[in-house]
Amino acid sequence: MEINRIEELKESLYFGQCKQAVIKGSALTVTADCPAMGKKWIGFAVSYNYKIEDDKEIYLIRNSTVKSGKKNVRLTTSIDLAAFPFRYTHWAVLAVYEEDGDYYGVNLIYKLVKPSTKEFLFGQDSFSKGNDIVFCNRIRGGYLGLTYRERGRYDGRLTRLKEYIALSKFNRHKDEYKKRKIYLIYEKLCQKAQDNGYHLFRYCMENNMEEYLDAEIYYVIEKDSVDMKKLAPYADHVLEFMSLKFMLAILGASLLISPDSRNHAYIWQNNTSLIAPKLSKKNHIFLGHGVLALKRLNDSFTARSMKSVLCTVTSDSEAAVVRDELGFEPDRIVNTGYARFDVLHDTSGDSKRILMMPTHRSWLFGVERDVFTASEYYRRYMSILNSDRLINLLEEKDAYLDFYVHPSIKEHTDAFSSVSDRIRVVPYGETSLDDLMMQSKMLITDYSSICWDMYYMDKPILFYQYDVDKYLETWGSYVDLEKDLPGERTDDTDRLIDMIGEYADAGFAMKPEYEEGRKDRFAYIDDQNCFRICEVLRKRNYGL
Repeated sequence: MEINRIEELKESLYFGQCKQAVIKGSALTVTADCPAMGKKWIGFAVSYNYKIEDDKEIYLIRNSTVKSGKKNVRLTTSIDLAAFPFRYTHWAVLAVYEEDGDYYGVNLIYKLVKPSTKEFLFGQDSFSKGNDIVFCNRIRGGYLGLTYRERGRYDGRLTRLKEYIALSKFNRHKDEYKKRKIYLIYEKLCQKAQDNGYHLFRYCMENNMEEYLDAEIYYVIEKDSVDMKKLAPYADHVLEFMSLKFMLAILGASLLISPDSRNHAYIWQNNTSLIAPKLSKKNHIFLGHGVLALKRLNDSFTARSMKSVLCTVTSDSEAAVVRDELGFEPDRIVNTGYARFDVLHDTSGDSKRILMMPTHRSWLFGVERDVFTASEYYRRYMSILNSDRLINLLEEKDAYLDFYVHPSIKEHTDAFSSVSDRIRVVPYGETSLDDLMMQSKMLITDYSSICWDMYYMDKPILFYQYDVDKYLETWGSYVDLEKDLPGERTDDTDRLIDMIGEYADAGFAMKPEYEEGRKDRFAYIDDQNCFRICEVLRKRNYGL
């Protein structure tokens, strides 16, 4: 196999059809039909799904055969997956033609074919590379791609056998499950109970909402989740993720409810599955994860992709974003407030704790430790955590700072440290983020939506945005980051420390100009958001 890295692959208006994508051993054989168009077809390319130009990787596969017909050309290649320089993410597989010295990439429409029982249980459709796995997948748009990720606990044949047993049993009792009206609530990857999903579930359990809604309500979570203990009082209504009982419940579910997409209800980035494709036909309610403002969501959160029957929001301004930017119809947007806001109350008392939580950076997702520690992100925050000026300020004001590591970079938690006992690095999951926010006097973040949780509690926020141009290029924002933030902003570390001191001197009180804006961001501040959500569920009666 001849692989050449190239600098540019121009977009083409044409597309082809993937006729075959088969893995045997370490070899991936791809066959595609593309329109002839008089072009010089040369083979295939595999491209990293990059966020920023510096991250771009495109590899040309030159050992392809090209057979020309009257209207189409058939291209075939074999890619040695063991030798390919993968890194964690999705990769696009494209057909390539050359024109005027430029290479053009053509997306290949990829239709998933349901495997036979024998192929599903015993066939090979992936390749293991050490502790990693690579397999064919449909990337955004329905095109051929490859997923390269760490091998997970559910990639073995046991999961497939359980799926086969669950589906067989469900098909024998399908009518019984349909009559039960099962509602499943879950959060990100079914790994935690901290967000809007958990708080809505807890409310339902403590206020007899099953009877009120005439539904069976269950919470789905990994058996070894650190949050499992929070669900102990409701054990009869907790389903262990990927258990046989869970598989039967999700097949029979009338409604999926979560602060994330429906795909988080099952194996994330799954390989071949009998159950995962059936999720697309389930009613889904999007509870929202954070107020939509600072970070633009990708296409997977549009109404077309989510196919959610309902989306909850906190204000008319957020409703406008969901309608105009995500494409939700007005009757599918309900201004109820977020479920988790019902439990947010100031518990800081006389303590002077400051919470710092920057969000992650897409270009640092899944990178090796040496790449992460060489990044500006890491160097900036390590400089703050070990700043003599900050440490002296905290001692002078008798204050403490908690640095909460974002879950997307939790594997690098131990890379952060401070020489001061007034600064604590908090690993993801060790302490509830809700508790940290309630116990804190002030928040320091960059672009995280948790700023709105603190704003809801009438606590001041400082925004440290040293890389705003790069952030807007890769993520984008629904608001003007210079004019519409619920707090002061800076890109300078010394100025950030100055502002911390100013707020400490003022007793951590929010300034009047930001206090005034709260009424436009929250339609309700009354601890009744969960009830309003349940009222909507009752009136719309999903599952009949």
